[in-house]
Amino acid sequence: MQLKIIDVSEHNQGINWEEAKKHIDGAIIRCGYGMDQTNQDDKYWKRNADECTRLGIPFGVYLYSYADTDTKSRSEAAHVLRLIKGYKLSYPVYYDLEEEKEGTRRQAVRGAKIFADIVEAAGHMVGIYANENWYKTIIGNSLDKYTKWVAKYSSKAPDVPDVDIWQYTSSGSVPGINGRVDVNHCYRDFMGGSAPVPKPETSKPVTSGDDAVIRDGQIHLNNFTGAGIAVDGKRGTETTKGGIMVLQTGINQDYRAGLAADGIWGPASERALGSHFVCRGECQYMVTALEILLMLKGYNPQGVECPGSFGAGLETAVRQYQKDHGLTVDGIAGRNTFMSLVA
Repeated sequence: MQLKIIDVSEHNQGINWEEAKKHIDGAIIRCGYGMDQTNQDDKYWKRNADECTRLGIPFGVYLYSYADTDTKSRSEAAHVLRLIKGYKLSYPVYYDLEEEKEGTRRQAVRGAKIFADIVEAAGHMVGIYANENWYKTIIGNSLDKYTKWVAKYSSKAPDVPDVDIWQYTSSGSVPGINGRVDVNHCYRDFMGGSAPVPKPETSKPVTSGDDAVIRDGQIHLNNFTGAGIAVDGKRGTETTKGGIMVLQTGINQDYRAGLAADGIWGPASERALGSHFVCRGECQYMVTALEILLMLKGYNPQGVECPGSFGAGLETAVRQYQKDHGLTVDGIAGRNTFMSLVA
């Protein structure tokens, strides 16, 4: 058993909650971002919270953190408490840790504890939202006392212990919501008690065999781009076009290139790719694109993350691909490797 939870913000615009209610078990609503200033309230927060309250849709909240000092962490706690006053929450108050500025990364664990102490003292349950890479490289087990909401856009569950909510796609579709929406698996009955619902096995190896790897790659392709191609384990015209969309999406995410992710490789895409490359130790969306593109060619990168973290398993897959396709075997995905992968 698992619950279907969406998370929403002003970017989802006006939601028809009466229709959405028929297809979800609950929602986590962004209330704001940053310090306690009214211009940093989410513009649709009150409407979303009021509609969920009116319709009896269980909901929690999250606040996107920019804090790089103790003072700012306290201000962010005040921001949340001001906005949720008077509302009955069924899910926790989540502190969203994903801002990549150096000061914010340094403050993350310390700031989360400051934030949590204040919010818990006001009588609310606190959770921490971050992607798998943040949990593995920045947070570790430092915040294990708080419920975990982990982002990993993949068919494979996050490699993080004791996950209560897994955000598995940002490209979901729910009636009543125009465009894409974040969708989550929730394994904990927050309203009925603290007992966890059975979670997916995370220790199983990635399936091997070209067809299975390509099939998994097609799932990741759809999650990353929203393309909606057939998941059949076959590398046909549709999958080739989808691979180009993957690379265009990665370039847009990292470099704000403004490309149309249309699966057509033209002069604009050529210019945007330029001399960009990714190598071991980097964490960005171009790494995610590389992982998916390798899978679409039948090579197993040992997992897909969003943003991707370039580790040993991915480097091994890159080197093998380069060797098999007559490229310079250096484990670095540059222009020639990317162009080969989308051919």
